[in-house]
Amino acid sequence: MPLVSELAQYLAQALAPSGQSVQLTTFTGRQPSAAQLIQAEVLLIRSITQVDAALLQQAPHLRWVGTATIGTEHVDAHACQAAGVTFVSTPGVNANAVGDYVVAAVSELALRDGQLPTGDVAIIGAGHTGRAAGQRLQGLGLRVHYYDPPLVQSWTPQKIQQEPLDIHADWQRVLASQVISCHVPLVHEGRFPTHHLFDVEAIARLQAGTILINASRGAVVAEEALRQAMHRQQELRVVLDVWEHEPQIAPDLLPWLSLATPHIAGHSVIGKVAGTWQLFAQLLQFIRRDDIMLPPVEELLAPWPAATRRYHWHTETAPSWQMLASWVREIYDIRDDDAQLRQAPSTAAAFDQLRRTYQTRGELSQGTVTGGDWLQQAHWQQRLQQLNFLPLNSQEQ
Repeated sequence: MPLVSELAQYLAQALAPSGQSVQLTTFTGRQPSAAQLIQAEVLLIRSITQVDAALLQQAPHLRWVGTATIGTEHVDAHACQAAGVTFVSTPGVNANAVGDYVVAAVSELALRDGQLPTGDVAIIGAGHTGRAAGQRLQGLGLRVHYYDPPLVQSWTPQKIQQEPLDIHADWQRVLASQVISCHVPLVHEGRFPTHHLFDVEAIARLQAGTILINASRGAVVAEEALRQAMHRQQELRVVLDVWEHEPQIAPDLLPWLSLATPHIAGHSVIGKVAGTWQLFAQLLQFIRRDDIMLPPVEELLAPWPAATRRYHWHTETAPSWQMLASWVREIYDIRDDDAQLRQAPSTAAAFDQLRRTYQTRGELSQGTVTGGDWLQQAHWQQRLQQLNFLPLNSQEQ
């Protein structure tokens, strides 16, 4: 019996065209009940559900766990292996959505200020989401480098020379950057821990006007460090999508934060549907249901206006950063998500409700750009593609 959370709506859409069925039982909230677990053979989840040894002990028939997320720290892989449970994830599925979130945040703050950040951008973590965020910000016109000590440690000198991105292990360079965006798993121990990576000392050393974005895991940025920065009136622009004590947010920080959202950075409808498709395809292979043929992802997106709407912009002259930022805002206006969180009660229940009922958004890939001679330049072709917009020349229109 597959046991699924909010993925059920996507799974039902995937199965309907085939005329086949797999028995599904859904659960609401963060964890399935003990009564559901005792019957479950398969568990499909997202990042809010914790799978550990205690849960596995309540699920004696469980054979397979799948998470429709890039991050996997909410699942104890060693406990799954010890219990004979297969564990799979979906790396990369929401990287575009997170990248869009980061550029939407920076675009919004730049439009408020009337100027684009002039300093460097530090992306912490050069994985799927980090690179997507970095590419978007390069497309906006910023200078980007990546801080990833574990990756650098694992590379040979030849690999370092071949890598086209500026990836390094210089923490001082990170602290000197004007924009910092976190894209790492939560690691408590070992050589490269990320728990409280931004502690009191690190936050205090950030230069005035720094934009700090956390769309990875809440405890990467210590809330107490932010609280002390707020009390000493440190001039920072902080954007939080994730919270250290999630689902409980820090209501005292809300007025000080530049943007605050309820852990929805990766929640584009395209990312959620594609992630579910990928996860369910792996499940069908595991349970050997070759009789079920999943339809293309594009067909599953048809009922979702947010994923099928097209955006088109035309300009005879090369776009300014303000124009690029306004195009980003047109597809994803991050102010809406910020307002919803601030208007909701500052409770764990309200936080989870915002996530469950989130009106999933589109992605920047739905935007196309046409224009004059400037669009033929390789430089502009590259920048638009980094923003995930589609540039069309006159022959393609």
